[in-house]
Amino acid sequence: MTTKRSVRPIAAICTLLAGLFVAPFAAADDSDVDALAHDLVSQFYKALAPDNTELAGFLGDGFQIIGSDGVRFDRDGYLGFPKAITEFELSDVVARRDGNLVTATFQIGYKGTFVGVDREVPRLTRMAVFAETDDGWKLQALAALGTGANAIDDKATEVLTRWRAAVASGNADAIRPLTSPDFQLQTADGRGVDLGGFLKTPPSGEPEAVENIVATSFSNTLVVRYVLMASDGSRLPRLTVFQRINGEWRAAAEAAFAATS
Repeated sequence: MTTKRSVRPIAAICTLLAGLFVAPFAAADDSDVDALAHDLVSQFYKALAPDNTELAGFLGDGFQIIGSDGVRFDRDGYLGFPKAITEFELSDVVARRDGNLVTATFQIGYKGTFVGVDREVPRLTRMAVFAETDDGWKLQALAALGTGANAIDDKATEVLTRWRAAVASGNADAIRPLTSPDFQLQTADGRGVDLGGFLKTPPSGEPEAVENIVATSFSNTLVVRYVLMASDGSRLPRLTVFQRINGEWRAAAEAAFAATS
């Protein structure tokens, strides 16, 4: 009886001590997983170069990627997609590990060239899945989650409001800094106008009210569909494409459609 009574307090003490020491180690493990994920994500973006050798060794056989515009690639398709990252900034990495799998969400901003086009991508949210194999860690999936509809609509409204005010001013000096050198306008009567022609005879008058803004965005391109409400009550549908050049959104193309009542 004495032996049975002495074992229980010892067991209880051991359980208490185990509880005291397990929690700190669990927190440290979470931190270690975040650091591991940070290194793995960085390895992927560093591997985005014209030479696919490093990238090919890092992508899993079942790799898939989906962009913020919905475009998808499998492993072979992505390796064949021309791309090169010149610099990137990684932050806010949060990771979880389950066995040989690590899932990570993070914020990334980068500059690079894709299909021969220079792009500067703002800080956006991404999610990646990595698997530990006999050949080391492999990236199995990557999802580009975009900025969210509200963020795109807010940015589109800001850019569009500035553009419409400059156009309505009729002042070429106000319009020129907001246009791309390759700007083109398609008028409602079918005429095509380049930047030079547009600056010579820009429309003028009070800025019309803008309604029904619908915007989509990918990297350095912002496409905005909307309706101008003219002073006589007519509705003037428009479509304007903006490009981000040296950090500034500039109008690259605009289509004017026939007025509706």
